[in-house]
Amino acid sequence: MQLQLRNIGMIKEATVKIDGLTVIAGENDTGKSTVGKALFMVLKATLSKRKAGTKGGPHSIILSLREKLFKNQIEEGASICLKYEEGDFKVSFMQKGIVKISPGPNYYKLHDDPIYVETPLVWNFADFFRDVAQVESEIGVALEYPYLMKDLNFKLHIKSAHTEQEVGIEETLRALMKGEFKKDDSDRYYFYRYDEKIELVNTATGIKTFGILQVLSCNRWLNKDTVLILDEPEVHLHPKWQLEMAKIIVTLVKNGVKIIVNSHSPYMIEALKRYSDFEKIEERTHFYLAEGGSIKQENNNNAETLEKIFETLSEPFEVFDEMESKEMEKLIDG
Repeated sequence: MQLQLRNIGMIKEATVKIDGLTVIAGENDTGKSTVGKALFMVLKATLSKRKAGTKGGPHSIILSLREKLFKNQIEEGASICLKYEEGDFKVSFMQKGIVKISPGPNYYKLHDDPIYVETPLVWNFADFFRDVAQVESEIGVALEYPYLMKDLNFKLHIKSAHTEQEVGIEETLRALMKGEFKKDDSDRYYFYRYDEKIELVNTATGIKTFGILQVLSCNRWLNKDTVLILDEPEVHLHPKWQLEMAKIIVTLVKNGVKIIVNSHSPYMIEALKRYSDFEKIEERTHFYLAEGGSIKQENNNNAETLEKIFETLSEPFEVFDEMESKEMEKLIDG
């Protein structure tokens, strides 16, 4: 697949391949997350087999998610196009409240339900989501709260309809965490380490990050047709664990999961490059730099793009060098 964006949020133009591992690197507030949210929105719309314009169909889903994910910041003239073998699924944003959708012939057969992991703190709200669901059921009214967290929470608590799945990460994650996330008899999640039962709010945030992938795998949401979007997965992870996360990501890709990673960590980006080369998936690995309102590659070349990425992310070290140089000058001048 290939995703093309025009005037979506702060992104003026972006074209990215999604056929294995897609890494979008850059500083904060450069539009990295915008790409993932736009992809998530369109993939959700393509799940609908209903006729366009009917309740719950692609038009309704796009309009709803535009408000939930972008707070109606997508202006007239913007577009999102998902290109695939069977044709294009294109969304054009007209006047407020109006979208034009041009679907390919088999767009609804593209993939499974996409997964967007925005923060491991979703675990902290597990009881909250359960209580809200009960209130919604009792009063018959849907309450508004962060959609991405709500969607992920659903997948952490409900098993997928898939009957066969093998992505090869569950035992690795259990060994890494020295424990596992699982429900007790009251259907509440805890982190179990050896014989110790730990409340989620008392579980290290880094452990929660790995726990999300462990439970998603146990619940059969990670499959060869899954698109998984990881927004800065290195946050809350020690550099050593960033390398472990990169290894797990590459293992998932090798087993068919399509993954987009947004990152500003040189450790994570370097590890993803090295592990993808080691596992021989470099032809399905694509690096992009988010900068100046665009998501792009340097001359369609991973090596040149990575050079530019590390140059951009190394600027803080140049500040340290300058500070050190000034300190040296003070010593020399007495």
